[in-house]
Amino acid sequence: MNKMQQIIIYPTDTAYALGCDARDQEAAERVFEIKGRSQSKTLPLIAADVAMVRQWCTLAGQAKKLADKYWPGPLTLVLPVKLEGLSPAVINKGSVAIRVPGNKIARHLSQEIGAPLISTSANKSGDKNLYSLAEVRASLGEAMNKVDYVIDAGALPSQGVSTVVKVCDNEIDIIRQGEIEIKA
Repeated sequence: MNKMQQIIIYPTDTAYALGCDARDQEAAERVFEIKGRSQSKTLPLIAADVAMVRQWCTLAGQAKKLADKYWPGPLTLVLPVKLEGLSPAVINKGSVAIRVPGNKIARHLSQEIGAPLISTSANKSGDKNLYSLAEVRASLGEAMNKVDYVIDAGALPSQGVSTVVKVCDNEIDIIRQGEIEIKA
């Protein structure tokens, strides 16, 4: 499958997500619009597997050890980009926030398009994570009309956000403590 130029709401292991092909800048701009999110904040990614992460990013040292221990799962790593082609909406200072989720549907979507998928919470910017499509519809309101596809996996288990970690010079910097507790 080529670039997925559509916007999709889909389940992850932490909540329902809003996303698109991470290579598609136009679709990424639509995600910002639907969420009402400032474009100064980059969008996080999910990947089908570690091999896909390694294709797009540098995964080594402490970051690799964390990935080996916690993926698939709710750990997002901030990693240097090594392959061109991702939307500028997902890159901040040469790095992306990426994870391999514990949800098979989310991993399958990324596998099908052959690239990472934007994966931001399916809600208006600043709202809490949502675990049912009824909650997503209530949060997004009229913006739901701008979503091309919705995958209904029923009510998801209420869970915390993913933990976000950046490893620089093999030092662990916890950006957001979430579902996985990591010590710096």
